[in-house]
Amino acid sequence: MFQQRKEGFYFEPGDFYIDPWRPVERAVISHAHADHAIPGNMTVWCTVSTRGIMKIRYKDRLKSNFNVVAYRESFEINGVHVQLFPAGHMLGSAQIVIDFDGKRYCYTGDFKLRPDSSCEAFEVVPCDVLITETTFAKPDYSHPPEESEFMKLKEYENVNLVIGAYNLGKAQSLTLMLNKYFPNRRIMVHPEATGFHRYYEQEGFSLGSWQHYNYQLFRRTTGNILIAPPRVMSTYFRDIGVVTAFATGWKQSPHRAHFNFHLSDHADWNEILTLVEQCGAKEIITVHGDGSILKNHFKDGDYRFKMFDE
Repeated sequence: MFQQRKEGFYFEPGDFYIDPWRPVERAVISHAHADHAIPGNMTVWCTVSTRGIMKIRYKDRLKSNFNVVAYRESFEINGVHVQLFPAGHMLGSAQIVIDFDGKRYCYTGDFKLRPDSSCEAFEVVPCDVLITETTFAKPDYSHPPEESEFMKLKEYENVNLVIGAYNLGKAQSLTLMLNKYFPNRRIMVHPEATGFHRYYEQEGFSLGSWQHYNYQLFRRTTGNILIAPPRVMSTYFRDIGVVTAFATGWKQSPHRAHFNFHLSDHADWNEILTLVEQCGAKEIITVHGDGSILKNHFKDGDYRFKMFDE
């Protein structure tokens, strides 16, 4: 039923793809990150926020015919029943739930179970077949508590901080949490992310106090926090009075920074195990990562595993 083809993940009975990486005739898109949502698909089903963000990102390149679907709303593609449920990954992110021939399939997309006020909260969907991302499907990936990570930043109150964070999803979540823990610090946002910030707030997700990056103000004052694309950190790495940090879930950073600041929008090992237990699926398909450790973990249980390479 569920296949991996050169265009992406394919559900044969409905003749449609999920998060294809090459343009196809029919695509259901889980969320608006570029590795899941490309321009060029002829017809697309997705949430309203996914469409809105794709329009910001791709502008005139986006020619698709969109079918906007509300969470939990049932729709059909070639006789196959489909629904979208919140995935907790970023604004508008969705699990794609397919009901066909008496069996329910749930494709998580990228997801997390941890609370995040910058997007819709994850909902567990009972299913027969779980198709799950495995970005951090290793026991040594257990994301630390949010508060303990943000308290690391307290010692840098008298310098300017540049935090590298991806422009979409991570930057908005980071802005909201910085406001929570450091309400008196000035938070600046790089121009590449401000359009996404404005869209989040347009959709009713307040991110707290922030302002557009002002070069002169940043250089002239201290105690500022700049949220910028990761590549920008190298510009400030040797500056006196500036400390750089990369907001990431990975242990090793591909970007040069003074230190890693742990912030992930993906499920860790324990969250993946929790989902497997709570959804009730006995057939598991792993995508977007290495599922071999997860398969080995459940080897003595009544599970059937299949692994797709990304």
